[in-house]
Amino acid sequence: MTVYRKTRKKPYLMRINKTVTGLKIFLWQFLTIIACFGLVVLLVSAFSDRISPLTNIYLAYFGLFFPLILAFNFLFFIVWLIFRKWKQVLITLLAFILSWSSIQTYFPLHRKTKDIPENSIKILTYNIMRFENLKKHTKENPNPILQYVIDQDPDIVCFQEFGTAKKNKTELLMTDISKALKNMPYYHIESLKFPYDNYTFGLAIFSKYPILSTRRLPIDSEYNGSIVAELNVQGRTVTLINNHLESNKITADERSDYYNLTKDPNTQKLETLTHTMFQRLTPAFKLRAGQADLIADIIRDSKNPYIIVCGDFNDTPISYARRKIKGELLDAFVESGCGIGISFNQNRFLFRIDYIFHSINIKSYNCTVGKLKNSDHYPVWTYLHFEE
Repeated sequence: MTVYRKTRKKPYLMRINKTVTGLKIFLWQFLTIIACFGLVVLLVSAFSDRISPLTNIYLAYFGLFFPLILAFNFLFFIVWLIFRKWKQVLITLLAFILSWSSIQTYFPLHRKTKDIPENSIKILTYNIMRFENLKKHTKENPNPILQYVIDQDPDIVCFQEFGTAKKNKTELLMTDISKALKNMPYYHIESLKFPYDNYTFGLAIFSKYPILSTRRLPIDSEYNGSIVAELNVQGRTVTLINNHLESNKITADERSDYYNLTKDPNTQKLETLTHTMFQRLTPAFKLRAGQADLIADIIRDSKNPYIIVCGDFNDTPISYARRKIKGELLDAFVESGCGIGISFNQNRFLFRIDYIFHSINIKSYNCTVGKLKNSDHYPVWTYLHFEE
């Protein structure tokens, strides 16, 4: 007769199993807490552009880091899916749905339209860094930025950091530019403050359509500004606002430090650079908020049904300045662009800070960020069709 004895796990094995089980429970609880915190931060970031930096400066930084915050939460979403944590999956999806407007604003997805409606106009906005430091333009050796504009053949161009030499014939003169852009015979140059007397610096509008009037807005800034122009476009009076909002004033050395830090992280250097960046960005956020309020008032009070707003806002898609100025207007890149649309490209500061907005009675097609690297900004252009 065979006797079967009931085996019992040894006490030390039971203790190990209990410890492992406890560690698993602790790990999942810890990850869940971190994930919940990440979702709260995501929602704060997604709605941070509703509050002016003049009211709360810290929210501006939440908007600045929106894509990183979104990526962090998306990583957790993948983890929950892999381990079939359906409750966490649903909660994360709910947070994504609540943040969907901001996600679409940052990452629109549209196919190119092959058939652009007749009578559409092409508009281009470009911070040209003084035509990359006033390189001469000749037939044999063209200025790359000027040649790009010629090749694109836009109907209207809004330039920021427009610059010319006044006397030095070895540098780019206004006569060189007007000759090269002869297809756009109407133009206006608005000079801003510049430390050197022999050069011009400011904002410019070049157009194939007549410019009826221009005026400079009383922007509170030393080197930045905005101009309002009225144009006769296909028989319609169109209000065009060209903007260069407050720069962050990050020096070339500081940008270089940031670039080096991305290649070789260093805790002490990161702490120093973070403090420096906060000192640079905080006053700029506040100045842009005031500038955005002024421009938004101009747009709101305009009696013209056709409005186009262009320029270098020096602020990201989830920012108070962009949201305030856009108001009821449409963002051409959100409406017809594709991807993240990075328009600033220097030292791994990769952001979309250049925009084209338009009134709802205008439809945009194929908004595109060009890839010419001769300035620290990429050009942005789109086709616009007047629907009414």
